[in-house]
Amino acid sequence: MKKPTDKLSFSQLMMLSYIALLGIILIIGIVLYNVSYEQVKYGINQQNRLSLSSAVSRLDTSLEVMNAAARQISAASTINNLASLTGDEDPDFFYTGYLAQQDIKSTTPLERLLPIKSSFIYIPRSNYLLSSIIFSDFDFYMRNNKRAPGISEAFSAFLTDSKNWDKFSPPFPGTDNSLAFIYVHPLSSRMVTPGNAGPVLCFEFDSERINEYFKEINLFGSGYLTAYHKNGEQMFRLGSMEPLFDYQTLQSLYYQNDIAYVTLEGSTQEFLVTTGTSDYNNWTYYLVQPKNQAYYSITSYQRFFTMITFMVFLAGGMIAAFSSRTSRQRLANLVHELTASESLATALHLQMEKQKPVVLESYTRRIMEGSVTSNEEMQHIIKLMDLERPDTKFHVLYTEVSPSEDANIQAEDMELCIQNYDMLVRESLRRHYPDTGYLYKPSDRVFAVLLASDLHTPYEQIVEENKAVFTALHDELLNRYGIWIRGGIGDRNGLISYTWKSYQQAKEAKTITTAEKYVLSTSDFANSSDVYYYPESLSVQLSGFISTGNKDQVSELFKLIRNENTVKRSLSYTQQHWLISDIRGTIFKKRHNISADDLPSDKLKYLDLIDRQFEGEMSLSALKTIALELCEVYGTDTESNDLILKIQSYINNNYHNPDLGLSKISEEFGISENYFSYLFKKEVSENFSTYLERLRMARAKEMVLDSANNLSNLYQYLGYNNAASFRRAFKKNFGVSPKEMRDKVNAK
Repeated sequence: MKKPTDKLSFSQLMMLSYIALLGIILIIGIVLYNVSYEQVKYGINQQNRLSLSSAVSRLDTSLEVMNAAARQISAASTINNLASLTGDEDPDFFYTGYLAQQDIKSTTPLERLLPIKSSFIYIPRSNYLLSSIIFSDFDFYMRNNKRAPGISEAFSAFLTDSKNWDKFSPPFPGTDNSLAFIYVHPLSSRMVTPGNAGPVLCFEFDSERINEYFKEINLFGSGYLTAYHKNGEQMFRLGSMEPLFDYQTLQSLYYQNDIAYVTLEGSTQEFLVTTGTSDYNNWTYYLVQPKNQAYYSITSYQRFFTMITFMVFLAGGMIAAFSSRTSRQRLANLVHELTASESLATALHLQMEKQKPVVLESYTRRIMEGSVTSNEEMQHIIKLMDLERPDTKFHVLYTEVSPSEDANIQAEDMELCIQNYDMLVRESLRRHYPDTGYLYKPSDRVFAVLLASDLHTPYEQIVEENKAVFTALHDELLNRYGIWIRGGIGDRNGLISYTWKSYQQAKEAKTITTAEKYVLSTSDFANSSDVYYYPESLSVQLSGFISTGNKDQVSELFKLIRNENTVKRSLSYTQQHWLISDIRGTIFKKRHNISADDLPSDKLKYLDLIDRQFEGEMSLSALKTIALELCEVYGTDTESNDLILKIQSYINNNYHNPDLGLSKISEEFGISENYFSYLFKKEVSENFSTYLERLRMARAKEMVLDSANNLSNLYQYLGYNNAASFRRAFKKNFGVSPKEMRDKVNAK
C-alpha cells in the first residue's frame, strides 16, 4: 500500500520540508523573543523598585530630621514661655522672642539638611511668626513677603487645623510659586493653653530641591507618585496629574514582587503600579506610570519582531515558490533564513544588555552605601555581579574630577563639560582598573570604583600599585583632556557586605588631598587626636542596620568606630564623652521610634532591659550591647533551623524522584530558590546538590552490594533519568563502576 507522500513530487516534498523548517525557525524566534521580553521587563521592574526604595528612604530621613528638630524646639524653655504670652502688650514679649530666636539659631541648620526653602514657627496665641531670622507679626509678614493680599487669616487657619498636620500638603494658594509642599508639625502639647491652639512648626519645601530627591523616578507626564496612611488618607503626592485611582483600588490590586497592573476605568489605557512601604512611618507609596511608556524599550522589540516575522513569512513564500527550480537557490534561501533568525536573537540580546549597566550600577551603589537589608538580597547581588571570590578582598577608590586651572571653563559651559566628564572618566577608570569594572556615581564629577585584590598580597603593596595606576590615570586625563582628578583609597574587606566601610574611608581620604598629593589612602595621614570619628553618614547607617535587625553589620560598624577612635586616635576625655553622647543619641532615637503597643511579651522584656541600660553609665561596649538588643526587637523571628529539618526529611523521603531539585523544593515549601540555597548551606554546611548526591550514593552502594538487585535498572530507584548519568556519578564518588564494585565483593 502506497503512502500519501509517495504521490508527491520531489519539488513538493522539498517545499513541505522548507515550510516545516520555517515553522521551526519561527517557533525558536518566538521563544527567544518571550525570554528576552521577560528579562527586560524584569530589569525595568527591578529598577523601579530600587528607585522608589531609594527615594522613600531619603524622604524618611528628612521626616526624621524634621521630627527631631520639632522635639528639640519643644524642649526649649524660651519658646515655651513665648508661646504662653498673648502678644506685644506683655512687657517681656519681645525680649522673650529674642531669646527664643537665639535658641532656634543654635539648633540643627535645617535648610542645609532638608530640601526646604524656609521653616518657621507660627504662634496662634500672639499671632506671631518666629524663625532663625524673623520675629514678626504674622499679618505683617504675609503682606511683605511676596504673599497674596488677604490670605493671612485663611493661612493661619490652615496651619492650626489638625487635619493638615504631619503630611505633605500642596502650597497654600497665593504663597510662593517656587514651593512644592507645606509640611506642618505640631509642637509639644505643653505649649497649648485653654482656649488657644498650640504653636506649629511649618516647613516650606522647595520645588527644585524636592525634585532632586526623586530624579531617578520618571513619571512620563501622566504618571504620579502618592503615599497613603493606613487609614486611607493621602499623605503625599508628586506629579502634575490628579490621582487616577483611589486608595481602595490601589490597595486591592494583585501585587507580585511589589508590581501590579491596572486599567483606567472607561479606557483601554493600562498603568504599571510599583509599591513600597516606609520603614519610618509605615506610609504605603504607589508609583503609577503609563505601562506603554514605562516599558518603552520593549516597544522596539515588538516592532522589530513584527518586521522579522513578516520577513520570515515573505522569504518562506519565496522559498516555497522557487524550491523546485534549483537546489542551490533553495540552500541559499535557507541560509538567509537562518541568518535572519540569528540576527533576531542577537538584536534581542543586545537590547537586554543595554538595561544591565543601570541595574549593576544601582547594586554597586547599595553595596557601597551599605543599604542591602538582607542576606538573601546580598547573595543575589553577589551572584549577579560575580563577586563570590574566596581568595579576594575588596576596597573602594573614591575620585572627584574638575577642570584644570588652565582650562578656563565658563559657567555656561559647565553642564556640557560635566556630561563629557561622565563619558571620558568612566572609560578611563574602567581601562585602568579592570578588576571588577563596577562604578558608582554618587554625584556630578564624583566616581567610586570597586577594586579587587589578591587576599595574600600585603595591603601596602596593593595601595602602592593602585597609586601608580592612579598617577598614570591622572596624567592621561590632565594631558589629553585638561581634567584634574584626585582620589582616596579605603581599607580592604574580606566580605563584600562590609564594603561600605572602605567607601567611607576612601571618601574621607579624598577630602584631604592636595595639588601635590592628589591620591591618598587611609594610612597616609595621621588622624587628628582632637576630633572624634562619627560622621552623619555613619549615624544613618547605624540607624538603618538596627531597623533591619542586621546584627552582623551593627557589630562591624562598632568595630570600625572603636578602631578609628581608640586605635588611630588619642581622644581627650571630653571628646570621648561627646562621641559616646552622639552614638547614644542615634540609638536612643531608634529606641523611641518603637511603639510598645504591638510588641509580643518577649520583645517587651528586651525594651525594659534596654531602658534600664540607658539609665546606667555609657561606654562603647554598653552602646553596642544596646544596639544588638534593639536588633532583636526590630528584627523578625526566623524558624530557619526547623524549616531545614523539614526539608531534609522531605529529601530523605523523596530522593528517588528524578524531579527533585531546587525548583521542586522551592515550590513545595513556598520559598525562593536563592533563599533556599543560602539557608541550606548556612544550616547544613554543604550545598543542596552535594547533600542530595551524597544521600543517593549512600543508598546506591547498599543496593549494589545486594546481589538480588538488577544493576541495569538500579538508576530508576535512585532518582536518575538514565543509567549513564547514574554510572558517572557512582564512579566519581567510589572510583569504580557499580559492576566492578559488585565483582570485587563477589570475588572475595
